Amino acid sequence: MAVHARRHQHRFHLEQDGHSITVVWSTRRGRAEVLVDGKVVAAARTRRTATTELRGETADGEGAVHPFTVRLGRPDIPGDEPLCALETGHRLYLMPLVPLTADEAPPPEPTPPPRDPRVLLTRWYRRHHRRRPR
Repeated sequence: MAVHARRHQHRFHLEQDGHSITVVWSTRRGRAEVLVDGKVVAAARTRRTATTELRGETADGEGAVHPFTVRLGRPDIPGDEPLCALETGHRLYLMPLVPLTADEAPPPEPTPPPRDPRVLLTRWYRRHHRRRPR
């Protein structure tokens, strides 16, 4: 596993009820912003030890307003990724961490070899067939 440099800016993203909700958190500046469909709807200063809550709302086509709360928390284990959760109504969604640039994206995992039973059986047969005395 490759060790990545410590990032000072994190982006979390989630598609919710037809809206694009993004959280951009700059740990160096101590500031977080919530964007709904690309527009800033909430911003707050963050503290090192406390969970930060940001409130916002979305509207559907009928004009109904849906409030939500975003909670940002620092990891308990140093070097681990921070956590971000979206609470809407009585549901809680974990927001995935999305890289800001291609350089920050983790390297792709290699494709595992095929696990076709026929291939595995052939390998096993060849390995054990050669060891049998005739």
